[in-house]
Amino acid sequence: MTNRARVLTFAVALVVTVTLVFPSGATPLFERQTDSVGSSVELAPSSDYASLDEGELVVEVSASNPKLAAAGLNPNSVTTFDDVFRVQYTGSEYADVWLSHGADSVTFSVDGEPVESEANNVSLAPNESVAVGMVVDTRGETPGGLIDDITVHATVADAPGVRASDAPEIEFDGPIVQSRAPTEDSRRFAVLGASTGSVYTFDANGLVLDRAAGATLELETVVVGNDDGSLSFGIDAVEGASSRTLVRDAGPDPLGVARVDVGIGRVSNATLRFSAADEYLAARDTSVETLAVYRNDDGALSALDVSVTERRDGRAYFEADAPGFSSFVVAADRARLAVAQAALGQTTVQPGDPVAVTATVANDGTISGERRIAVTVDGTVAAERTVAVDAGETASVTVPVARNDTGEYDVAVDGVDAGSFVVEPSDGSAGSRNGQSGSSDVSTPESVAEEPAGFGLDELVGLVTLLGLIAATLFLARRAPWR
Repeated sequence: MTNRARVLTFAVALVVTVTLVFPSGATPLFERQTDSVGSSVELAPSSDYASLDEGELVVEVSASNPKLAAAGLNPNSVTTFDDVFRVQYTGSEYADVWLSHGADSVTFSVDGEPVESEANNVSLAPNESVAVGMVVDTRGETPGGLIDDITVHATVADAPGVRASDAPEIEFDGPIVQSRAPTEDSRRFAVLGASTGSVYTFDANGLVLDRAAGATLELETVVVGNDDGSLSFGIDAVEGASSRTLVRDAGPDPLGVARVDVGIGRVSNATLRFSAADEYLAARDTSVETLAVYRNDDGALSALDVSVTERRDGRAYFEADAPGFSSFVVAADRARLAVAQAALGQTTVQPGDPVAVTATVANDGTISGERRIAVTVDGTVAAERTVAVDAGETASVTVPVARNDTGEYDVAVDGVDAGSFVVEPSDGSAGSRNGQSGSSDVSTPESVAEEPAGFGLDELVGLVTLLGLIAATLFLARRAPWR
């Protein structure tokens, strides 16, 4: 293929029989197939609106489509269909691709942007595919006839940053690795003439996945093991709401999402290499050691093995190994401690007697951590304790509290109700909750001091008896003969 720009025009192999259904009846918008597509462009269904019929792509939005539950389109409205079918360019050079037709009420788009003119096209690498959406406007007159001459245009384009007039003729004996950045948030890669079982490294050129405090989390490189010869794939930094939800439900905080779509070939293994600025890690209240990478493979979430490789120039570098491509989420492992339940050991006590308050603390996070919990009595903090819990485990802590005043007291631990206890009056009690005497907050019963013993009648009789015995002993001793 020469470097001279060439225009290849193909009619779409679409029985674009998109039937628009209205409450008043069905009005066909596309009814007939057009000419077949040329060898450098392939079409494939990617939604319930599209299907293959004897090798031809059919797009149908109507009640007759068995895959659709809805009756069709509403009148006087604009309806958007994302990813209806895919267009794949199978040439050996870069190409600008767009579609054209004669219907004002239908617009084909890629990533929300129209692709219906040479000025508004999508650039594809060799063997790259792209999802095509469709916008249908029924606010005006809806054509009742056919849309003829729907064509796919593929214009051979220059490689990024190279003008055709300056591009030299290139001869090579081995594979060519191509990388480009169509937008700030996307990267496209291809290997031409690749050999099965080879390993290739692609430079993602710092694809930003997240920002904080003016610093970034980035995808640096992707190392791919290829099982099927030539390979093309794309990486996009996306919001990834479903992937973020899966990761958040598992415990970590999701930070950034990279979606990888393979255009051609099969990937047996891959290594994704990331970097994070020190300022970014501080802003996200994490460290590189607690970063994790998760793979969302059609709703199946798995944690990948992550290793820290180096630190330099104010950035930390880490990588994760994956068995294949899909969506990848970089996340911060967190400890998520909370009081699961609380209870009292006693519900009725005497003034000053301690009540045991036991709390169970659960860690639903992915790393171990600590939490300081507060025990409150009638809303006032009575005691605090620090509890350490391993990831996925629970721990219990018991704290004594006591009250001197009679009455009923409500107890909670970090807002979790533990129940209530009653302090009942006793002889010589210090007072009531409304009285003026006594202390209402003690941790343990106070020691009671003993008074000195008294000297009563019993003690006097004992003393007289003792003195009599002593006197008798002395008398007998005096009458005994001396030797």
